[in-house]
Amino acid sequence: ARVSTHIAATLAFNMAGAGAAHHNFVAFQICKKSDEGLPSMIVFDLDDCLWTPEMHELSGKPSIPVEGPLDPLVENSPLGTIGMRVRSRRGVWDGEDGECVCLFDGARLALRELALNPKYKGIMLAAASSSLEPSYSHACLHGIEVVPELTLRDMFRFDQIGRTGELSPRKTTHFRELHKESGVPYEEMLFFDDCNWGDHCADVTRTYGVVSQRTPSGMTIEEFYRGLEKYRQESQKRGGHRCDKNVS
Repeated sequence: ARVSTHIAATLAFNMAGAGAAHHNFVAFQICKKSDEGLPSMIVFDLDDCLWTPEMHELSGKPSIPVEGPLDPLVENSPLGTIGMRVRSRRGVWDGEDGECVCLFDGARLALRELALNPKYKGIMLAAASSSLEPSYSHACLHGIEVVPELTLRDMFRFDQIGRTGELSPRKTTHFRELHKESGVPYEEMLFFDDCNWGDHCADVTRTYGVVSQRTPSGMTIEEFYRGLEKYRQESQKRGGHRCDKNVS
């Protein structure tokens, strides 16, 4: 299947180089989103928010693609890689009961909306995860598809995964690095997290003013839209984004 034009444009942006041209494009997108009451960046936790199970629960790195319907709402959905399975100790597939990392249905629907709806074109996506197994997380990002030929890795421009070096179990460290890397102001970010290992949403909101939405049982499509509406309301209270009038 062919990737639509606006998805291809998003991919081209995600692979663009750094420098002044990149800075101006980001600034332009931020200003554009402000007119629509949308965030400039949406940040997702991974374990128990976008997918299940958690990486530390696995016996090894997920490396075997699992094929299935990419759209959970369509009977004859296109097929693609809907999950990544862990190879058994014997090096063979253990059948349907083997360990498999898959997106929650609500997360898949939300990501498909971001990929396919032109309304959300230009919103940057990022991951903020305190995963104990970052290499497992990256394997899933690279393998799992949202639409045919479009993986999570293709959609996510930025990621801060782990809890070593500059990162700690507190998501405030991940947001500090995302802000430094992207240049997006904290108040123009929207964050989704299950918060089952601590209230990361309250922490980043209190520390940086990031609008956040909890997904305690894995993301649902209702929580996705609730987060967008919460962001829209907060943006209105702040009087919209502060755009750089001198962007050339």
